[in-house]
Amino acid sequence: MKESKVVLIIIFIVTFLSVITIEYLSNKIVQKIELEKAEKVISRINQNEIEIATKEELETNENIIGIFEIPKLGIIAPVKEGSSQEILKVAVGHFEESSLWNGNVALASHNRSRYAHYFERINELQNGDEIIYKTKLGTKKYAVYENKVIESTDWSVIENTKENIITLITCVKNNQAKRLCVRAKEI
Repeated sequence: MKESKVVLIIIFIVTFLSVITIEYLSNKIVQKIELEKAEKVISRINQNEIEIATKEELETNENIIGIFEIPKLGIIAPVKEGSSQEILKVAVGHFEESSLWNGNVALASHNRSRYAHYFERINELQNGDEIIYKTKLGTKKYAVYENKVIESTDWSVIENTKENIITLITCVKNNQAKRLCVRAKEI
């Protein structure tokens, strides 16, 4: 009787670990596909070839607005319009209320999740670290000047500014009332 319980427990553990591994790998594959789509769209836009893109390509990629990079952290991610949970599962989200190019470009991502969590290490950014943002309008480089914790209700950080900056927002681990906010100025 004891042996059958042990066998059942082992089968359960192996099955559970298999399911978690499969889900993790499938999420990584989806993230890679989204980045490849973003790179293709941005490349074609930059080469002024968007006019010859097929209708299907445009419909499939309509939410992709750019590519986000932090060389220091090895982050390269697609950027999609919006900050819904569906978007944040696969990409960095752009706050629709913020600027797309000039002024304050505000972006969000998870810092931990079973899905995409591109901002998991932005707490490591220091003054001067580089952030790159590529869109159909071109490429901008920014240097970090601020890394601070704010209240989750403080939406002033995504308001437009005269100066070209990029604002990154993510949750603070185990503190729903706080958000981590990293800001960088165009260089």
